[in-house]
Amino acid sequence: MNIVILSDGKYGDRAAIVVKQEFPSTILKVLEERDPTMFLDEVILEEDVEIAIKNADLLILYVRHPDVVAEICERQKPTILSIHLGQGFLRQVRHLNPKVIMPKSMCNATPDTGIEEIDEYLRLFGTPIYDLEVEYLEDHVPIAKNVRLLVESPCGASNASIDFINEKKITPETLNSFALNIRQECREPVSILLTHEDLSESSASLHLLKLLDAIQKADPSLFSPETELGKYAEQRRKDYRTRNLNILF
Repeated sequence: MNIVILSDGKYGDRAAIVVKQEFPSTILKVLEERDPTMFLDEVILEEDVEIAIKNADLLILYVRHPDVVAEICERQKPTILSIHLGQGFLRQVRHLNPKVIMPKSMCNATPDTGIEEIDEYLRLFGTPIYDLEVEYLEDHVPIAKNVRLLVESPCGASNASIDFINEKKITPETLNSFALNIRQECREPVSILLTHEDLSESSASLHLLKLLDAIQKADPSLFSPETELGKYAEQRRKDYRTRNLNILF
């Protein structure tokens, strides 16, 4: 599948590197940066950008100006909007092109859009899915073994953080270190209205919950309500639900 990532220079460079590992024909095109608050009477794209769009099976936009985004959406290509510009804007561009989606974030999306090209991408890049085994030391301390990603975040944060859990003791301290590294590695924009801190906190929590899901699947006994991990997981899941109820997308 030919994926074209369009950026105005602030976001998308790391995603292009990560996505290219699974989709080798992926290319990154950097557009002129424009002030998102300024209205544009006309949007003219460079010839090489128009050619790339024409040959693309899927567009991923890390573009912050809504007029530029709307113009690109008119090209009728399956398109993922990585910058969250609001539900009103999404409704407008979907009148132009029904094959447009705008996930809450690029690491919070699942392959259930019904758009073949987008779902093919989201089967590999989106909401992280971990797979692992649990083994025990002689003192019955659980160890995470053979940790791998079935689905990873396109910014690479999930993959960059595996070493913080693989071959490590499964304890709240280890899990917190893992989440902290996700927070530091996170580069995916969720909205031009939210701060980067809001984004990275949400991303770290999501990755942590998905890792907890994988550990629980590998050994449910670790998550009995009376255990340390059981109490830890319950609190983290509660915190995530509470935080996301307070965020309007």
